Amino acid sequence: MWRASGESGAPAHPHGFSLLDVLVATALFSVVMTGVFSVYVAMQGTFARGEMKSDLHQNARVGLDRLVQELRMAGYDPENALQQVAFQPFNEIRAAGRGCLSFVTYRKHGASEKSVQVTYSLSGTVLHRREDDWDPAITMFSSSSTQPLATAVGQLTFTYYDAFNRILTPSGTGRCPPGGALSGPLLDSTQAAQVRRVGVTLRTLESRPRVAPESYTLTSHVYLRNR
Repeated sequence: MWRASGESGAPAHPHGFSLLDVLVATALFSVVMTGVFSVYVAMQGTFARGEMKSDLHQNARVGLDRLVQELRMAGYDPENALQQVAFQPFNEIRAAGRGCLSFVTYRKHGASEKSVQVTYSLSGTVLHRREDDWDPAITMFSSSSTQPLATAVGQLTFTYYDAFNRILTPSGTGRCPPGGALSGPLLDSTQAAQVRRVGVTLRTLESRPRVAPESYTLTSHVYLRNR
């Protein structure tokens, strides 16, 4: 029987993938996906660290800026509370320790100004600000309110210097603020009268799963007014 020119005598069957082809393709795919996943993990870690740094910077600045601003006005006493207060261990510095500082300053109250006692302290990892209003009827600072000012705080340290830049080490004991719950080594009355400058160190610290811990430290020095 005659066949047309160009026709093959056997049917054509396309070749499939061999086991070796599949193994090689799988290996290459695994290498590529491992690289992609590594890049993704690295980018996620970089993003998380950047987010942590931003949060830590914000926390530290919010806490320290408020503290420094108020401390600069320590001793401004529009209601003359310090000349009347019944429980007066010191002057505008009411209590001063390494981790707690209480002082008298003021607060705007409508068109007038009020004398207040402000206390900064660290409880766990939260920076707290306590404010006590002056009550002339009982000649005491009372009606206190406490609010968290910054979180993820790992360190709050106050350092006190005299007129010769010598560090004053707390040698007395008491409560901060006076009559409050916190107790520990504080400056005595003689030391408190010698304070000219206060150094403040605030360190924020945070860690997250699979991300290296990040920290941020701010330090500021405040010269007390009228000293």
